[in-house]
Amino acid sequence: MKKILISDYDGTFYQNDLDIKKNIDKVTEFRTLGNLFVLATGRSYVDLKIMIDKYKIPYDYLILNHGALLLSKKLEILNVFTLDKELVGSVLEYANNNKDIYDVVLIDVFKKKVIDTSNAVKIMLKLYSYDNALDVKKYIDERYTNIKCYYEKEDNHYLVEIVSSKASKSLMIEKILVREEIKKDNVFTIGDGVNDIDMIRNFNGYRVINSCKELDSITNRVIDNVSDLIEKIKCL
Repeated sequence: MKKILISDYDGTFYQNDLDIKKNIDKVTEFRTLGNLFVLATGRSYVDLKIMIDKYKIPYDYLILNHGALLLSKKLEILNVFTLDKELVGSVLEYANNNKDIYDVVLIDVFKKKVIDTSNAVKIMLKLYSYDNALDVKKYIDERYTNIKCYYEKEDNHYLVEIVSSKASKSLMIEKILVREEIKKDNVFTIGDGVNDIDMIRNFNGYRVINSCKELDSITNRVIDNVSDLIEKIKCL
């Protein structure tokens, strides 16, 4: 019976260069057996493609922008939730008047730093200060409805990322299951962050050792890495 594994990328599929090589080898073996592998990440297509090309990561579907976009292996747009144009304009006005936000990036399906506000899938606000990033996230959460707001750390700066309230890794997984005619019992998920909560709760979920504290109450199934989980799945 065909199985499907959905993995977060940063902190899960990729922890270090040695770990990702082992994961890729196991994913290749897993797919050779007729199973499917999906990367589900907060990253945009542009940002994840850099990693896919660098490490030659095999995959069958991509869930991107915290679950706001689903792409097939052939890069067909299977489902997408764009942000309301007026909301985007309001956030841009707020960001341009906030001296702590040093850059604002609009992202659509396949492009980054777009100008058109009518097709934005994600808004990325960049800040240098952790405290300022948390303040901005709090303001966005309280000020706007119909959005989900995530905080991320990246190198020497911090990101506040805004997507549609409809965005959901779990929902996108359901779309794949219908398309592939896979039963829920044959679905396995693994992640480490807040945006992984819904898929880990809803589909045979595992968390990696250094996952966020919010996942502690979601699952007690802890595993070192994706390659170990694939070995475990093969025996189920």
